[in-house]
Amino acid sequence: MYFVDEPMFEDYVFRTRYRMSRRLFLKIVEDITAAFPWFRSSANAAGIRGFSAIQKGTCALRQIAYDNLANNYDEGLSFSTRTARECLGNFCIAIKYLYGKEHLRSPTSHDVACLYEAHEARHHFPGMIGSIDCTHWSWRNCSHSLRGQYHRGDHDRPTIILEVVASYDLWFWHAYFGVAGANNDINVLKQSPLFIPEVNGKSPEYGFTVNGHRYDRGYYLGDGIYPPWSCFLKAYAYPVARKEKVLKKLQESARKDVERAFGLLKNKWGIIERSARMRDKEKITNAMYACVILHNMILKDDGNAISPVYIRDPPNDIRATDPNFLYRLRNEETHYMLRRDITEHVGDLDIDV
Repeated sequence: MYFVDEPMFEDYVFRTRYRMSRRLFLKIVEDITAAFPWFRSSANAAGIRGFSAIQKGTCALRQIAYDNLANNYDEGLSFSTRTARECLGNFCIAIKYLYGKEHLRSPTSHDVACLYEAHEARHHFPGMIGSIDCTHWSWRNCSHSLRGQYHRGDHDRPTIILEVVASYDLWFWHAYFGVAGANNDINVLKQSPLFIPEVNGKSPEYGFTVNGHRYDRGYYLGDGIYPPWSCFLKAYAYPVARKEKVLKKLQESARKDVERAFGLLKNKWGIIERSARMRDKEKITNAMYACVILHNMILKDDGNAISPVYIRDPPNDIRATDPNFLYRLRNEETHYMLRRDITEHVGDLDIDV
């Protein structure tokens, strides 16, 4: 009814039910069919043709969008429970394999320049890359042997943590999923691969100037739990002067970007909004990354991305670890100097505090 010459429903109906345009869905089906033979239709020993790639993709996408049970497709589509689960698992692996490099990339020099311009125009913060935060995905069928590791007192069930960096357009520039739910944001940060490109000397050059001072790299907006590192801009805990209050209001307002991104991600993909029923953690991880990648793909397809064009940086042959990077990263003096400069930069804005 959606993929014939005269479809029964319009494009907006397909977008409402499948969270993306019909054009993007058909492109995904074409790509995964060419790369993964499992999605191709083949005949069995009796000569009966199996399910088409569109049917398999539809089955997987509806499970991601609505968190339907695998046995819900045995009547209308004649999918067995096992086949429906295989559709979901293989679809998530295909999305991660085919599109992860582009749609879950670290910002390139071109991306950073676009982010700097957009965030300074919107939030008045020069040098801002995005906002960093964590959220939890509850795990319903977590084994009893792991519940102590994945359960925390402020959650009813065991959870797995997702750490992201999101920009104003709600694009995820970093996603790290898999840390046990008993940890906090600091524990996740210490395991996160967020700064691996910088440590290996592979990150692009994206310095900026504010209040007459030059900084080598951009920063992320974080809440109070994050450490006073040079890469984080935190609000004043107890602002006194008017300029400090202005910074606090702007910083807390800008950090809502990542909260909105979390809300949109969970609202769009019902499999994340509800507790994970899968028992295998690897399958849960693949599903989470597939949802994040699809989220970014939809933003690009709709024309809402700040930097929709993936322009790679020139090859960098420097592979030696920078011995001074961690010292500069954790330099509290740079953190407080950056906050003072940003405070002076935004302090004269006409904002009610």
